[in-house]
Amino acid sequence: MPPTPALLDDVVEQILLRFPPDEPACLVRACLVCKPWRLLLTGTAFLRSYRLFHGPPPMLGFLHRLYDEEPCVARFVPTAKDFRPPRPERRCWYALDARHGRALFYDSEQKPAEFVVWDPVTDFQRRIPLPETPKSWNAAVICAVEGCDHLDCHGDDPFLVAFVGTDKKEGIWITSACFYSSEASAWTDTTSVEHPDASIEMQPSVLSGNAVYFLCDPSTRILRCDFVGERELSVIDRPDVHGNTVALITAEDGTLGFAGVQESSIYFWSMELEADGAVAWLQYRVVDLGTLLPSRALMITPDVIGFAEAVDVIFVRTIVGLFTIELKSGRVRKVSSRGSVCTAIPYTSFYTPDRAIRQLPRPVRMQ
Repeated sequence: MPPTPALLDDVVEQILLRFPPDEPACLVRACLVCKPWRLLLTGTAFLRSYRLFHGPPPMLGFLHRLYDEEPCVARFVPTAKDFRPPRPERRCWYALDARHGRALFYDSEQKPAEFVVWDPVTDFQRRIPLPETPKSWNAAVICAVEGCDHLDCHGDDPFLVAFVGTDKKEGIWITSACFYSSEASAWTDTTSVEHPDASIEMQPSVLSGNAVYFLCDPSTRILRCDFVGERELSVIDRPDVHGNTVALITAEDGTLGFAGVQESSIYFWSMELEADGAVAWLQYRVVDLGTLLPSRALMITPDVIGFAEAVDVIFVRTIVGLFTIELKSGRVRKVSSRGSVCTAIPYTSFYTPDRAIRQLPRPVRMQ
């Protein structure tokens, strides 16, 4: 007895469900097969199942900025096949952060200067007035939807921008923070913490739990910025290892960590809280770059300059270009030939047919 149409439809759906999310063109092309497939692949039920099946959104690309480039240009470099955002180069935009389907920029060309939140998938864009800017500062963007699983975050959903900065007042270094709510269209009052030697650096932040973490100068200091509850600030000391060229990461269990290079290996550390509340650091992994990168790339000690949360991809800058290393699989890719990339800010999101539907031709009606 031949299989029933319902059974065939279920088999087709299970096959389509397994198309790789980092190759979004596969599902888009499948939409062209016939109208029933197009309706399935753009339907809410399938797309929800697809995201749940694959888990954290894939890395579609990364933003980078170059050393000593005037005027600065924020560039989006795709890493997923057939994904190209509108206007991948933004003149006078300074890339600061990317998370939960959005990227955050500082637009220095605007007078007065502004923040810009941009969604490369939908091309949503929102401009935000800057608060008073101290001597050194940084910012991060976070989804503000309560209970969100962050599988389908996009620019027009509620979000927060966390702004942190350090200034010297009467000989004392004071670090403060405030938050911009897209729903309220306003900045909150500031929260402050005093510390003798913790000045914010403009390096990528990392999200762990209900807090965003920022590197400080000297880089043996890390600022914790809670974005729920009382939104408190605190300064954490880290081990004085690997010099100043470290990157914040999330460890395998999701806790705060950092990574740094020594000679030709990357050392990974995670933070633990002792019973008395004291902070302890554990070195939990070492990756030998000599087995992963070409020998010429190791003639000068590489640097870790970026980390993709949830998908565990780390960016390594070398004299022959920029490489990504997938920590779970060990897969290595050369993503740029530029050796002058200052910072790599990964962008993760699902790019599904419902988002690309406007670029699709109408299905051919079968006779």
